[in-house]
Amino acid sequence: MILPRDLLRRCSAALADQTAFIDGDRRRTWGDMDRRADRLAAALQRLGVGKGTVCAVLAHERVEVIEHWYACLKLGALRVGINWRYAPREMLHLLHDSSARVLLVEASCVPLLVGELDALRRAGLILIGYGPGHGLPLDYETLLAAEGSRPTLPALTEDDLIAISYTTGTTGLPKGALWTQRGVRDALVYSSLLLGLRQSDIYYAPFPMAGVPLLCATLGLVNGMTVLLPDGDFDPARSLDLMAGHRATTGIFVPTMLQRVLEQHASGHHDLSALRMVSYGSSPATPQLIRGAMSQLGCELIQLYGLTEATAGWLSFLQHRDHVRALDGRPELLTSCGRPALHVDVSVRADGGAKLEMGEVGEIWVQGTVNTPGYLNRPEENAELFSGAWLRTHDLGRFDQEGYLYLTDRKKFLIITGGYNVYPVTVEAVLAEHPAIREAAVVGAPHPQWGEAVVAIVSLRPGQRATVQELLAFCRPRLGRFELPKHILFVDDLPRGATGKIAKARLRDELRADPSQLPWPAA
Repeated sequence: MILPRDLLRRCSAALADQTAFIDGDRRRTWGDMDRRADRLAAALQRLGVGKGTVCAVLAHERVEVIEHWYACLKLGALRVGINWRYAPREMLHLLHDSSARVLLVEASCVPLLVGELDALRRAGLILIGYGPGHGLPLDYETLLAAEGSRPTLPALTEDDLIAISYTTGTTGLPKGALWTQRGVRDALVYSSLLLGLRQSDIYYAPFPMAGVPLLCATLGLVNGMTVLLPDGDFDPARSLDLMAGHRATTGIFVPTMLQRVLEQHASGHHDLSALRMVSYGSSPATPQLIRGAMSQLGCELIQLYGLTEATAGWLSFLQHRDHVRALDGRPELLTSCGRPALHVDVSVRADGGAKLEMGEVGEIWVQGTVNTPGYLNRPEENAELFSGAWLRTHDLGRFDQEGYLYLTDRKKFLIITGGYNVYPVTVEAVLAEHPAIREAAVVGAPHPQWGEAVVAIVSLRPGQRATVQELLAFCRPRLGRFELPKHILFVDDLPRGATGKIAKARLRDELRADPSQLPWPAA
């Protein structure tokens, strides 16, 4: 039985001097990572942490976040990542909901909870800080320097919990998906295999590491490759500097990040000739963005589809050969998320659970070892999440005759207007083809006649202009009449959630709360 902590030990034994992580001007070898994780695990044990203890971390994208994760792996402690982009209310919810015993905080994040720290300490939370001037009771590097650097490793099984990964909280407070040792191991191994990652790769991982992206940043556990961190937080110009300067060979982006990188790349002169493959996922990418990435980056592209509840074990892959087919006469493939991964079963089901035929739209169900056993403290939602061994994703999609999976949208974003179903991603993909549009989000808004109306919120590229009439004229021959936006709003930037995805639920809720933004009477 191989567990994630065994992968770290083996990387350290076989590749002790190979660079595991690059974080700004700091480098950590696999030997360094194993030793420092041992020292932190031993320090946590002295503080009373053991198997099943919840240890949280609030930090930017730094190598200490990985060391904290590896220490938790050794002890069987449950890791909880707190995104620094969360509101204090959400941060406190995570700490209380998970019953966290320890919180590691980067100095720059201490002000985010400054009004709550005394109460948290009185409630028994152990606060550890790192970085100059953190002012917390315990110091990270001091703990690591203490005597007794080897922890006692508890016995673990594949079914033991390994982490609580909270959703980004676009509706209500975040929910904690439980991850198991088996789920994390299989997600790491199969993702690495299906992405074709190599020991010689330098892998750029700019995602916020509070949740799912943590596993993206630790795929090196499987093959010993070097992971390049974003030197704090994602910035498109710095990303290009890092990838060029370190000769990155591969990396991963969400579509909004990729859009920013391409815009920056078009105006500069960065040598990305070492880049052989870029993967992208987490939210739908428009065909226009994909074509731009293929043209500008000159490397292979792989699209991923997955979810927190499946332990970031990507459920389908649109391989580079599929991208090539799309440009060679099969453009519809760029709207697909590929074929199912080899470690899961994927099915499209009707509301009652019946399996649908090819081409029919229904809810996507998934079965596999990466599925969460459930949400923490959410029995009613757990009952809704599962149907036997199958996990219900709440995503809508269909299969074509070749086995490609097409996402139509999240169930909660489906728009029903005048009795017709409208899938926002379809409208967004058309809007994205207009040369003036940078990004678009489509939501449903209450309408006195149609029940719901299709509303588009768009941001324009720098220096570009467009009118509502012009955009509607562009969409009219490309969309059905019922899909055509009833109104278009212009914004400088679209709001984002904690992981960089466009916060469509926030846009929809704002329109419902303030219908004065719309040109028709309140429904």
